[in-house]
Amino acid sequence: MLIDTHAHLYWDSYKDDLDEVIKRSVDAGVTTIINVGVDVEKSQIALQQVQGKLATMPGFSAYSTIGIHPHESIKYPNAVSIHKDMERLEQIYLSSTSKVVAVGECGLDYLPSSLSIDQQKDSQRKLFQAQIDLAKKLNLPLIVHCRDDRSQNPQTSEAWEEIINMTQDHFGIFHCYSGLPQITDYILQTTKFLVSFAGTLTYPKNDYLREAVKILPLGRIVLETDCPFLPPQSKRGQRNEPVNVLEIAQLIAEEKGISLKEIGIQTTENVKKLLKLN
Repeated sequence: MLIDTHAHLYWDSYKDDLDEVIKRSVDAGVTTIINVGVDVEKSQIALQQVQGKLATMPGFSAYSTIGIHPHESIKYPNAVSIHKDMERLEQIYLSSTSKVVAVGECGLDYLPSSLSIDQQKDSQRKLFQAQIDLAKKLNLPLIVHCRDDRSQNPQTSEAWEEIINMTQDHFGIFHCYSGLPQITDYILQTTKFLVSFAGTLTYPKNDYLREAVKILPLGRIVLETDCPFLPPQSKRGQRNEPVNVLEIAQLIAEEKGISLKEIGIQTTENVKKLLKLN
């Protein structure tokens, strides 16, 4: 049994064949999926899917999250607008506390945008901090998005360092992990967060991620697809699906020299404990 800790099943690319997508997932042993929100509206839709269509699939369970992606920070000109949407996210959680299991995806993404770099960083930090505060208020884990702009300096870890400092007294999942070796060590030494590997682990250039797999104890690792984005190397150019968690799990088993069964058992236990799944 495997768990996809990060999927976006409400995306338009699934509207015509979601039943088949879930069947392929279950047939591959991926029997639980976390449907992750990226703004208020999609957080609500993610929960509606979990309560509706996804609740009818045999041999399958789904949960959702409430969160606002850092790319959305441009829509929040002041603290009042952020506070208003934190209240809306909280109401979504309170409408189904057994199915909404985390706050996120939220975080920092320092790739270039339409804002000046200083404006971008400031707006993202404020939106992220509000969601950290919400997670603490609700005693929910965070699902954290982090991306550094390494186009000029491949060793940059500014966003990662800020995120670790901002979340060091909380817990959750660092989603779609992209931390350089020094960040992996820092996470192990200073945080309680689990580290989630996506299809990027399979990309030929990402030796540093495969090294992170070897460094991290299995008790700190979970799996994801971030579908419909970031398909594994064997499916590049195609829509990603939860079934592809299996390929990520197989690569981790190879890198660690252990069985796929061990990967399934421990990563599933890690997720269930963190998210308090049934």
